[in-house]
Amino acid sequence: MNLKNFYLRIFPSRFGNYWDKIKDNKKFDDDIKEITNIFVKSPSYNYVSNFWHILNIKNYKQLLEKGLEYYGSTVATNYFTFVDFEEEYMFNLLKNPPILNFEVDIFKKQNNFSYKQSFIYNYLCLLLYFILKKNILYFSKLKKLNDKTYLGFDDPFITIEGINISIDKIVSLLDLEKISRFIKFSSVYSILEIGSGSGRLTDCIITNYPQIKYVICDIPPAIYIAYKRIKLGFPNKKVSLLIQNNEKESLNKEIKNNDISFVFPHQLKLINKKLFDLVVAVDCLHEMNRKTLSVYFQLVNNLTNNFYFSIWRKTKNYYSKTIFKKTERLDFEKGDYPIPENWENTFKENLLFPSNQLGLGYLIK
Repeated sequence: MNLKNFYLRIFPSRFGNYWDKIKDNKKFDDDIKEITNIFVKSPSYNYVSNFWHILNIKNYKQLLEKGLEYYGSTVATNYFTFVDFEEEYMFNLLKNPPILNFEVDIFKKQNNFSYKQSFIYNYLCLLLYFILKKNILYFSKLKKLNDKTYLGFDDPFITIEGINISIDKIVSLLDLEKISRFIKFSSVYSILEIGSGSGRLTDCIITNYPQIKYVICDIPPAIYIAYKRIKLGFPNKKVSLLIQNNEKESLNKEIKNNDISFVFPHQLKLINKKLFDLVVAVDCLHEMNRKTLSVYFQLVNNLTNNFYFSIWRKTKNYYSKTIFKKTERLDFEKGDYPIPENWENTFKENLLFPSNQLGLGYLIK
């Protein structure tokens, strides 16, 4: 072990220290300054993993360098914009590869991507497009997704059969299809989404089910990016940042009066019991340590009777290692997720992409 790695085990990097050095930078707008300043002083700051601290320093460096307008080709690659892949991500997509009988610019050079990264991204878009096209119901929803939000931040895309295609568009509809087989959206009028990232799934659900009241729970910069996106995409909705409201009655009143609300994790303790018909957490829980997962699961236990989430089937909580602790394993099949005893698993399927992820639905009794 080199000296730097040994030092980081004892004194892991902390985003708050980095933020103190850059928080007055004029390249940041008032929203991200306010959101981040409130967050680092809030109890939610203590929920995050060592991995998040390291990743978030990278996120903010990219925001400083390129700005929010280039989010889709910079920061997004740290989340769900794939510019490389392992074989295990792909096996469900490659079982029946498409036969191309039309023109597509598979070699399109995407902004801020290398040629190799661009080709991999374009090829994934092509495979995902044909996977979705087999499902007539959800393929028909593709044209409803708004290019202003899905492609409005320098997001990479290719055009197939006259439709602008991005990974976010297709995967959001594939997620929607999985969730709809766990619970019928006709019975859903309120949703809490934990870890919305850029807001891609939020955007998809509200576009298709505009009657749903929505609460997003996340941390910066994701909550900032999603807030900007949702305000842009739904100008007729009442959208509010409630991250400074720590009074139970007032917070619940504001949530009731808004169409879409944004909160920090620690505020979930203040929300009324069983307020939501559905809680979703897509592609985020595997980034947490087991202690934090237990906190979230107990919060979810109080907030809903229906919980859908997707996770890597098996991973490790990277950067959790210290001189006293090994890297923490998260393997769903080996019971590493602290599922409460009163939860009944009623839905379990492999995702098409990434193929090593699971979609899981729980009825909370």
